Amino acid sequence: MWTAEAVLVCALTLLGRSERSFPPIEFVTAAPPGASRGIEAFTGASDRHIYVVTTTSLFRRLQTSAGRCSDLEAVRKLASVLVHEEAHIVRGAGEMEAYALQLMTLASLGAGAGTPVYGEVRRSMQYVRSR
Repeated sequence: MWTAEAVLVCALTLLGRSERSFPPIEFVTAAPPGASRGIEAFTGASDRHIYVVTTTSLFRRLQTSAGRCSDLEAVRKLASVLVHEEAHIVRGAGEMEAYALQLMTLASLGAGAGTPVYGEVRRSMQYVRSR
């Protein structure tokens, strides 16, 4: 089983970025009370940190992959989640802008329209928009 840190390095490497180029990233085992179902990461309301939930199916999938960084679709998804959360902190982006950046990131990483992960993120965006 890969460590949380090793999983994070996979996503950062795919993005071509270092941990220092992001707001502080911390690992947690649960989303905050009242968070949306299926949340994979979130930002701190006052501390400008990105919190990655390590008990999600995405994170577990990455930790249990046969080879380090070998599940490219899951690594792409985590990388795009980091960009989404970063947009909230650095740009002050709302959900729609953060999702748009997440989709652009997926496309730039080779998982554009028509791929399962792109469709999954797009559905999440549409769900948030409908609320």
